[in-house]
Amino acid sequence: MVVYHIVAFKTRSATGLQALREAFLALPQECLHPTTNKPYIQIARGGKQISTEGKDRGMQVCFVMEFENEDDLAYYLDKDPVHEEFKNKAGGEWETMDVVAMDFNEGVF
Repeated sequence: MVVYHIVAFKTRSATGLQALREAFLALPQECLHPTTNKPYIQIARGGKQISTEGKDRGMQVCFVMEFENEDDLAYYLDKDPVHEEFKNKAGGEWETMDVVAMDFNEGVF
């Protein structure tokens, strides 16, 4: 069953935000499945936070990713070395101050 991963970021600087955006959108090409050695992130989209509701908690950008199944998402979250490097840079040189992440299966409540 398809699973969606939503993540939003808040960084300390515009430079960090730009680097984070570029690296995040490159993940679908760089993250390879451990058994097939092929890209496994089906879709990654994102953009600037534009909500006017005042409930964004300071998040600046938001991304939505699509995975074929929960096993692929679990690998991405906990084991993918490219994603691990991304997380390290996000928390370090890109000066991420806050992150909100959520996952869901469409239509499952």
